[in-house]
Amino acid sequence: MTTSPFEPPRTTDAATTDASTTDTSTRVTGLCTADDSGLVATPHPAPRLSWSLTSDRPGVLQHAYEIQVAADRSFSDATSSGEIAADVVTDHPWPAAPLRSRAVRHWRVRVRTDLGWTQWSEPARLEAALLHDTDWTARPVHVPSDRGRTSPGPVPLLRREFDLPAEPASARLYVTALGVHRTAVNGRLVADDLLEPGWTSYPNRLLYATYDVTGLLAPGRNVLSATVGDGWYRGHLTWHKNRDVYGDTSTLLAQLEVTLADGDTVTVGTDERWRGGYGDLRAADLYDGCERDLRREPHGWRLPGFDDRGWERAAALPLPTGLIQRAHPPVRVVRVIQPERHSLPDGTISVDAGENITGWLRLRADGPAGSTITVRHAEVLDGDGRLLTSILRGARATDQYTLAGGTTELEPEFTFHGFRHAEIDASPGVTIRQVEVAVVASDLRRIGEFHCSDERVDALYANVVRSQRGNFLAVPTDCPQRDERLGWTGDIMAFAPTACATFDSRAFLESWLTDLAVEQRPDGAVPMVIPDVDLGELPPSELPFAGTAAGWGDAATVVPTALFDAYGRLSLLGRHYPAMRAWVDFTAGRLDDDGTWSGNAQLGDWLDPAAPPQDPARATTDSAYGATAFVAHSARLLADAARELGHVGDAERYAALHRRTAEAAWRKWGDHARTTQTGCALALAFRIAPPAERAAVGEALAALVRAAGGRIATGFLGTPFVLPALTGTGHTAEAYQLLLNTECPGWLYQVARGATTMWERWDAILPDGTIDIEKAGTMLSFNHYAYGAVAAWLYQSVAGLRPAAPGYRTIEIAPRPGGGLTSAAASIATPYGPASVAWSISGTTLAVDVSLPPGTTGRFSPPEGWPCAGETGRLGSGDHRWLLHYES
Repeated sequence: MTTSPFEPPRTTDAATTDASTTDTSTRVTGLCTADDSGLVATPHPAPRLSWSLTSDRPGVLQHAYEIQVAADRSFSDATSSGEIAADVVTDHPWPAAPLRSRAVRHWRVRVRTDLGWTQWSEPARLEAALLHDTDWTARPVHVPSDRGRTSPGPVPLLRREFDLPAEPASARLYVTALGVHRTAVNGRLVADDLLEPGWTSYPNRLLYATYDVTGLLAPGRNVLSATVGDGWYRGHLTWHKNRDVYGDTSTLLAQLEVTLADGDTVTVGTDERWRGGYGDLRAADLYDGCERDLRREPHGWRLPGFDDRGWERAAALPLPTGLIQRAHPPVRVVRVIQPERHSLPDGTISVDAGENITGWLRLRADGPAGSTITVRHAEVLDGDGRLLTSILRGARATDQYTLAGGTTELEPEFTFHGFRHAEIDASPGVTIRQVEVAVVASDLRRIGEFHCSDERVDALYANVVRSQRGNFLAVPTDCPQRDERLGWTGDIMAFAPTACATFDSRAFLESWLTDLAVEQRPDGAVPMVIPDVDLGELPPSELPFAGTAAGWGDAATVVPTALFDAYGRLSLLGRHYPAMRAWVDFTAGRLDDDGTWSGNAQLGDWLDPAAPPQDPARATTDSAYGATAFVAHSARLLADAARELGHVGDAERYAALHRRTAEAAWRKWGDHARTTQTGCALALAFRIAPPAERAAVGEALAALVRAAGGRIATGFLGTPFVLPALTGTGHTAEAYQLLLNTECPGWLYQVARGATTMWERWDAILPDGTIDIEKAGTMLSFNHYAYGAVAAWLYQSVAGLRPAAPGYRTIEIAPRPGGGLTSAAASIATPYGPASVAWSISGTTLAVDVSLPPGTTGRFSPPEGWPCAGETGRLGSGDHRWLLHYES
C-alpha cells in the first residue's frame, strides 16, 4: 500500500496489516509532536509527527513508514498515510483531517526497515487545545482599583465560586494572564508551573496553558482562584526601569470546561461575576523582589465558602490577540540545594549556595506577629565578605516578609534572582529554622553530557551548563541578576549550537524565534533584544546606528540553522525562512559601493578583552570587517536553507551574495584580518579567506595564539569560532593551548578564580582576587552564557561527536585528542536516540568506543597521527570500537 503525502488520507482496517510484520527486532518508540509543553493538549491542528527506533541488532535503517490516526485506541476505523518512503524519523506530516478544537485522536506508526515491517507502536494520544478565538467565551478580568498603578503594589487576587450538579468526568482549564499568574482549583494549584505565561511579544502573541483539572473538582460548590502579578507585562524592564511597557493593568483569562458524568457540560470563564481583592503579596517585581505581609492574607480565600462580598467586582477587557497554547516547557523549580550558612558579627545570616544560580531562598521561620525577615541576594562578595550589590544596578533583588506569628514556610512569588550568596536579616525574636535554595528555570530536558580527564575542563563544562540553565527562563536572557535580563540576540547567536546539544532547546528557542519574526522591522532589521523593548541610545558612535547590529541580528539565520542541524525538522526551517531572508536582504541593502557594510555603528566584537573597559565595542578587530563577514555568513546559511527547502533560485542568489561579500571583505581587510584572533577566526569559519589562503590564515591564527601565550583575545563575535578555526586548519595544539590557558583572559582562568558560571567579562575578577568596579562600570555579570559557546567544541572536537546531517541522521566521529588529556567522552540524546563516543589513551594506543542509535549511519575521522586500518566510511547503528596506534 503506497500513497503520496499529497494524496488525500485513506481509511484502512488495522487488522489487515499486522500479519506483515517481519522485523521483530526493532520497535517504534518515543512518539511525539513538535509540542514539548507537557500539557494535556496541543496547539497544532495538523501536528508534525516524530518517533525513534529501538533495536538490539546493529545496522538498523528506516526505509519507509506508515501512520494511522483514529478516534479511539482500537484503530478499527483508522485513517492511514499509506506507505511513505522516508529514512528520517522526524517531522512527518499529519495524515488525517486537521484537528478541531478539543478533538481527541490516537496515532501510531510502524516502519519498514532493511528486514521488513515492524509491529505497530504503542498508540499516542493527541488532544487539540482551543484553536480559534471564537472558542473563548471568557474575557480577561482585573481588579478595577489596580488599574493605572505606577509602582509595584499589592498583587491582585481573583476568585469565582460555582456549582457542579454531578461528578465531573473530565475537565480542562485554559488559562493565561496579561502579567503572571498562579491559579488554583479548590485551594490546590493546577500545576507547579511558574511565571506563567512567560514573556512573548504580548501585543501579537499571548500563550495560554491547558490543564487537566478533573481530579481537583467535586460535585457541589467549587472555586477558581488566582493571583496575578506584574511580571514582564507591567513590571520594571531594562536599566531604565520602565513600567507598564505593555499595559497598565494585570488581567486573568481563564476558561474551565467540565464534562459531567451524565454527559452535561459546565463552562466557567472569567467575566464580571468574578471578585477581586488583595492579600499578603504587597509587591512583586522581577527585578526588585517580593514583599509579603502574612498578616494581610485573607484566610481561606482559595476555598469554597469564603466571604468575598467586601471585594470588588471584576472588570472585563476585550479578548487579547494572538492567543495560542504554549508549546515549550514551563518555568519550574528544577532543583533544590541545601546551602551553607553562618552568622556574621552583626547577627545577619550569610548563605552560600555553593554555585551561582537563578531562583530564590525558601525559609522556615518562626517569630512574633509583626516581626520581619529581609533576604538580599548577590553573585559575589566584596572585600569585607558582604554582598556586592552595586553591580545589580537598579535591581533591588530583595525579598521581605512580615510574619503573622508562629512557624511558617516562606518563599517569594512572581520574581527571581541571580545569586550565589544571600544575607538574611531578621527581627529580634525570629528564628530561621531552615534555608533552602530553589533553582528556577524553564524545565528543558537535559540531552548532552561531556567529561574528560582534566577536572578543570569538566568544571568549565559544568559552568556552561549552569549558565544555560540560569538564563533559559521563559526567554534566552543575557543575565539573571541585574536590571536587564533581556533576550539579547547576540548572546544566543553565539551560544545556540551549545544550547541545542546540552538541553532540548528546540521548542523553547522556536518560540523565541517566532517572536523575533513578529518583532522584525518592515525593512528586515532585527531588534537588539527579543521581545523588543526600548533600550534608548545604542551604541555611542559617530556613525549612525541602524537600530540593529551585525552578529546580533544574525540570530535570525544562525539560531534556525542550529535548530535544524541539531533536531532535523525541515518544517521549522521553513517557518523561519521568511525572517532569515528578510534579515539577509536588509544587510545586503546596507552594503556600500565597495560591497562592504561600513556605514553604520556596530557593537562589534563586544567585550574583546583588549577593548577599553568603559567602551566594550572598541574591539581590536574592525567592526566593519566583522559586519561584512556576518553578511557573508548569513547569506551562506540562507543559501543552505533555501537548498534544503527546494528554493533553487534563492539558493543560487544568496550563494552568489556570500561569494561577492566575502571577496569584498577580503579585498578590504585581508591583511587586517590576519592580525587578530577574531579576524582570522571569522575569515576561516565564514569562508571569507579564499581557499588558497586558508592554510596561511590558519597559521597566522596559530601564531597569534602562541604569541599571546594561549590567552584568548576574542569577544562575543569571535569566541564561538576561534577553536573550530584552529582545529579546522590542523592547529589542534594551539586550540588546546587556548582552552587550557589559566592566565587572564581565558576560560580556565575563570575556573581558577572560583567561577561556577560563565562570566560576562573575561577579567570580571582580577588576578589579585579583587573586582575593579570603577574599571568595569556596572556591566559586570557573573552569569552570562555567551563565552560558554566553547562547549560546542568540547562535544564536537574534544570528544568528537557532531552531526554530519540534520538531526544526527549521519553522525561524524572526529575526536581530536591533545593538551595532555588522556580521555574524553560525550553523549547526546539525538532525535534518533542516544549517541555517544568515548576515547582514552594508554601509552601509544588510542581506544575509541562509539554507539550510534538505530536509524542513523556514521563515519569515523581518526585524528592525525593515529592511522586506522578498519572501516571508517559508512558505519551502521550499534556499537563500534577502534584501537589506533600512534605514528610519530
